[in-house]
Amino acid sequence: MTTTSMVQPKFLSKGDELGVVAVGFSGGQCKPGVDAAPSALISNGLLTQLREELGYKLFHDDQVHSYKDLIPAHDPDFRGMKNPLAVSAVTRTLSEQVYSHAKEGRCVLTLGGDHSIAIGTIAGTAKAIRERLDREMAVIWVDAHCDINTPESSDSGNIHGMPVAFLAGLAKESREDIFGWIKKENMISLSKLVYIGLRDVDRPEKQILRDNKIKAFSMHDIDRHGIGKVMEMALGHIGNDTPIHLSFDVDALDPLWAPSTGTPVRGGLTLREGDFIAECVHETGCLVAMDLVENVRGKGATRVTIPSLRLSSVLEKAGRAISHCDNLESGFSPGQSPKMASSESTMTEVIVQRVRTKYHWPPIQLNFWILIMLVGSATILGIFANFITVQQQLQVGIPWYFPYWITVSSLALIFILLMLWLISQRQLLPGIVIMGSFILFVLWIVGLIVVSIELWGPVGSVSGNCSLYVDGNNVQGPNIEALAWLEQRSICQSWTAAWAFELVGCVFLLWMMIMAYQVYRDDI
Repeated sequence: MTTTSMVQPKFLSKGDELGVVAVGFSGGQCKPGVDAAPSALISNGLLTQLREELGYKLFHDDQVHSYKDLIPAHDPDFRGMKNPLAVSAVTRTLSEQVYSHAKEGRCVLTLGGDHSIAIGTIAGTAKAIRERLDREMAVIWVDAHCDINTPESSDSGNIHGMPVAFLAGLAKESREDIFGWIKKENMISLSKLVYIGLRDVDRPEKQILRDNKIKAFSMHDIDRHGIGKVMEMALGHIGNDTPIHLSFDVDALDPLWAPSTGTPVRGGLTLREGDFIAECVHETGCLVAMDLVENVRGKGATRVTIPSLRLSSVLEKAGRAISHCDNLESGFSPGQSPKMASSESTMTEVIVQRVRTKYHWPPIQLNFWILIMLVGSATILGIFANFITVQQQLQVGIPWYFPYWITVSSLALIFILLMLWLISQRQLLPGIVIMGSFILFVLWIVGLIVVSIELWGPVGSVSGNCSLYVDGNNVQGPNIEALAWLEQRSICQSWTAAWAFELVGCVFLLWMMIMAYQVYRDDI
């Protein structure tokens, strides 16, 4: 029996053989469900489809490994990591299982499980490739997250956010029972690592990416260049003569298509983009191993997720149907024909607008800015509204800059309310903030100049009149003159307060433009 693939593998001596490892492990994170996904995939015919429809000779021990015998009774946190002994023991055993297949020259498919299992799968593949071919292996990491936190930089302590750091040697530990078993032959080079689909990256991870010049393509890059150009750049960076381990996290897909994942993030890959990534990897002939992880079946899923026919071509198309793992969750019924499902997917895909990249704004600075600008704009609006009322009562002309400042401060309040709404929708884009802040800055600086001239100008300045007629005329007693003096004194103080808030507003608007640019620059 031969496979139906027309692509000749470059680095597999047994291209028609497939090693399968099913990993029912969720200890790298705190949400149950991913441990049940391999059983669901297998029970719904994935291995049968791989064998009968694609023609692979399967090497599988007919087990979904839970590794319960490796889980210690007591597993305290270590360096902030949760379940360190369990995850280390499981991934070490998994690396040996994957290695046993990869050293024979066959491709290895690992069904997970959370993404911490990649420590084992990639470590096993890398060791086998070095022994068989005496060369380094590349890793294409398709994920919404970097998973490159070190134990010290991680906020959660969940090890499924750290596998790349351990595999690349950024995180090291001498204890053999806590990832000390990872040796040089198990590691990967950061120069051969490529990320695709990122959109929820921690700030320390961004710094790691920049410091190590790691090639990473976010959803912003896919929006800008298209998935075809991104794959061309990704594969070009790796080179056409390098074995590839494809590690595909289901949360790389938008929750619209893959709701049954433990860490959904809006604005992800479409079905077709997920297919295309895997198709491109397959067409290189360089694929040597693949992980499919973070697919949830359990409390979080209202219906059982089953693989479609396209998932059965996981190797022929290098995992192209990962995006179809959740076809029931996307509205397909078991009796629906593949043609009808594909047609509906395409129609829906055309009308769906992708959510933009999730930007990480500094919360303290942003909240402080909003509070000060809100108070300042409201105060200026109140002061000049009162000035207009006074002018009307005195039946004198109203200077043009009175209604000007009422308009400008109102626009500022509207802009702040718009920002608050965008924040609630998680769509506060730096471009919108920069544009709005710049327009308001120009308006505020013009108004500030005019008010400054009125306050301290060479002729008939408000400040001079206040010093002459108000500050030097301290009227006392319960009479009309005292009341008039108090009102005039209040007006003088209001002028000074308005000028002060206008100056602060100009500074804060300039600060917001700088902050928004930094947020845009920091987002990969």
